[in-house]
Amino acid sequence: MKLIILALIIAVFLESTLTTLPLVLLIILFGAVITKQNEMFALAFLTGLFLDIFSFRTIGISSFYFVGFVLGVFLYQKKFEIETLHFVLLSSLIGSFFYLLIQGSSHIILESLISCLIISVAFFAYGQNRPAIR
Repeated sequence: MKLIILALIIAVFLESTLTTLPLVLLIILFGAVITKQNEMFALAFLTGLFLDIFSFRTIGISSFYFVGFVLGVFLYQKKFEIETLHFVLLSSLIGSFFYLLIQGSSHIILESLISCLIISVAFFAYGQNRPAIR
């Protein structure tokens, strides 16, 4: 959880200063899928607030979207196996597309596809280094 918080802090800095890719959304998705803890709601809300403040956007829009996104992931946890690459790719594509649409990005499809590439590499790297459950 500490690593996810550190990654969120770095992502807020990068997303508010350098890039328009939804890095925070990807890390929230990754954290929700991996940890499956309810603390991800609080992290999503606080990270969205800080992202909106540092990006000089309307405060609360990102928080509302991130919390709803985590809620959707946790609701699908009962019906689908969320720790698969297919679920992560599809949810990152849909989540990134609508988040970029809300934010008014100009290259929505390209940025959504790049987001899918980033999360798939991260998820694949995590799967290779994950400790075996005994």
